Amino acid sequence: MVDNMVDIVTKVTCKYCGSEGVVKFGTYKGVQRYFCKACNRKFKADDSLFHMKVSADYISMALSMYYSGSSISDIRNHLKQEYGYYPSKHVVFEWVDNYTSLASKQFQDVHPKVGDTWSEYF
Repeated sequence: MVDNMVDIVTKVTCKYCGSEGVVKFGTYKGVQRYFCKACNRKFKADDSLFHMKVSADYISMALSMYYSGSSISDIRNHLKQEYGYYPSKHVVFEWVDNYTSLASKQFQDVHPKVGDTWSEYF
């Protein structure tokens, strides 16, 4: 007797070009990677960054809080309460250090265009 089993197949589309021509491309630290045949890029189906185990939302929240004046301990406590994730102080500091350096390099050649007229708003 054969049981009728239904396989639930989730269609993965490329997060860069939207193509459905995607194949599995091995795993990295237990996370499935995919390869897009249309744009030749590798990606993960979740929103975490490559070489990172946590979601980009956690990192962006930590950076936002840090630059708003929150301490590393406050950031850790917030992540624990909101997401159930309690990173070490070192991890949070590494996020701040790494992504601040990346942002500085990305925008080093950007210069604002300002005029010569100042106005007062009261």
